[in-house]
Amino acid sequence: MCQTLNEEEIFEVQDRLSLFPLGWIHTHPSQTCFMSSVDLHTHYSYQIMLPEAVAIVMAPTDTSSPHGIFHLSDPGGVSVIRNCQQRGFHPHEEPSDGTSLYEHCSHVFMNANLRFDVVDLR
Repeated sequence: MCQTLNEEEIFEVQDRLSLFPLGWIHTHPSQTCFMSSVDLHTHYSYQIMLPEAVAIVMAPTDTSSPHGIFHLSDPGGVSVIRNCQQRGFHPHEEPSDGTSLYEHCSHVFMNANLRFDVVDLR
């Protein structure tokens, strides 16, 4: 488990560089590439503010899928998580509309030629 510390530093950098968060990235160092219940609840807060928000999962030991770019299914997964009051790791029922809780993002594509800067706040 990990927890973000000094979050105000992140917001200061975003504000200074006129950046807008489009999602978040995290690792499953010894697990497969999936969205846990904690991940689903974390991503919900991003996706309700920005419907196209993404959650990137890096799973280096998952040989079949070392990374994934996901979002909550809408309206199914969004509705399930919105109505869930549980905390920590816990199971969720599948949405009543027959979809999964989350899905791979079809609106994202990879561009290896894109330039970017990394700001390391450690």
